[in-house]
Parts: sequence; C-alpha cells; structure tokens
Amino acid sequence: MRTTLDLPDDILRRAKIAAVERGSSLRQLVIDALRHELEAASDRPRHRMKAAPVKLAVDAPLRTLTLQEIKRLDSEAVSEAEVARARALHR
Repeated sequence: MRTTLDLPDDILRRAKIAAVERGSSLRQLVIDALRHELEAASDRPRHRMKAAPVKLAVDAPLRTLTLQEIKRLDSEAVSEAEVARARALHR
C-alpha cells in the first residue's frame, strides 16, 4: 500500500544516510523500523485512557450513534475516498 509521510528534514536526511550505510533502501529501513516499534509496543503493558481524546458537545450528533454506526460511516468515507482517488487517476 502506498502512503505519504511528512517528515522533518533532519529525520529524513538521517534515515537516508542510515539506509545507505545498511545497504538498504529508505523504504526497507522504514518497514524494519515500524516492524521493530510495533513488536516492542506489543510487549509493553497497555494503559487505558482516563479522558476522551475529543470532547463532544452535549448535543453533538455523534453522541447518539452506536459503535456499529460509526464504523459503517467510517467505512463509507474510506470507500468514497478510494473511488475519488481512482477517478482522479483515470482522468
């Protein structure tokens, strides 16, 4: 899957140098680093959030949606984005 990352210049420069020193590509360096971080993260204990990351207004429509409805809306948004991206590529 393709993605775009916005990295600070100094991090990108250091990553490119590290990839060359390893005889690797930048892509492979990022894959290895993410894999390493995700494996390490799975070994750490998880902490439950004590506060919601977003505070919703009392009358916010999102408060009335079930988890299944939120997942469905998210899935629809992803599908619509994929269709838009495909149409843009075929123009």
